[in-house]
Amino acid sequence: MSPRRLLVVGAGSIGLRHARLCKERSDLRVEVCDSRAEGLAEARKILGDIRAWNDLDAALASRPDFAIVATPHASHQPIASAALRAGAHVLCEKPMTDHLAAARRLVADQKAANRLLRVGFMFHFHPGMLRLKALIADGTLGKILQARYAVGSYITLECSRSRHQRAVFGSIIMDYAHGLDLALWLLGRAPTGAYARGVQGGDLELSSNPNAISVTLDYAEPLLVELSVNYVAKPQTAAVELFGDRAWARYDLSAGRLELGVPSRETPSAEAIPVERDALYREQIRQFLGASEGTPDDLTTPEQGLLSVAMADAILASLRSGRREEVPSVTGSP
Repeated sequence: MSPRRLLVVGAGSIGLRHARLCKERSDLRVEVCDSRAEGLAEARKILGDIRAWNDLDAALASRPDFAIVATPHASHQPIASAALRAGAHVLCEKPMTDHLAAARRLVADQKAANRLLRVGFMFHFHPGMLRLKALIADGTLGKILQARYAVGSYITLECSRSRHQRAVFGSIIMDYAHGLDLALWLLGRAPTGAYARGVQGGDLELSSNPNAISVTLDYAEPLLVELSVNYVAKPQTAAVELFGDRAWARYDLSAGRLELGVPSRETPSAEAIPVERDALYREQIRQFLGASEGTPDDLTTPEQGLLSVAMADAILASLRSGRREEVPSVTGSP
């Protein structure tokens, strides 16, 4: 069988990573689309002699089999919808969209097109996150009462090609929507409300508004999830913590180290769980391609993506109002 065509839309850092890793596969012919001449020049430098498009309409009119959308957040929905209408199966980078109304339109377009749509939250394939999920599932941690996702990453601003963070209010929560998806994926339930505070400050060359944010998500049961994200820390720091009534666990995403604390031991145990970042993206694309043929997958579905966008909407509303905001009800929530 001849290779199937995969179009990567957006030649930023993530789009080029997708393109580079997909190009390793003999069953795919990778093409890239970007309206920026410098983006296409960088793609050719990294990928070699590939087909490059500067016109999205023309690229989609050529009917690619698959499309990966890796553009700034606000363009995810119109591009993903257009790709679905053109007959492509679509993997959309996180977040699915930048607001709930756009997410609802995208889900409707996916159903009308009867094509596959998945959202690119690659932490589903991270061995550290899989270990945390197993500790919840086997009862080691007991009933989870609190969870925390903390990231400090000035390098995100340094790596951004579009520098959209400078102009888009609250882009920090969209850039790190991983925390919202992880809360849904690990805990299997949806929050009812969100309270968020943010600040912008520091003597830094690059910034966003805000550039530090603290979020508390509350639930109908005794459970709190905290998100703490800043564009200040360098080198990057990142961790996920779970606190249950039997034990607690902390995975340091930067160090690749899991700590497990249980009441019977005075000091927590430690376990190295290293990760190779490219491997997460390879597994993501492998499952995406399999899902297009009906194989079960563990990627984020449109319904799950819709819920993470609803959570982001509530967080942004809370940042503006200074009050706790209800998370909008979404069909298909966990």
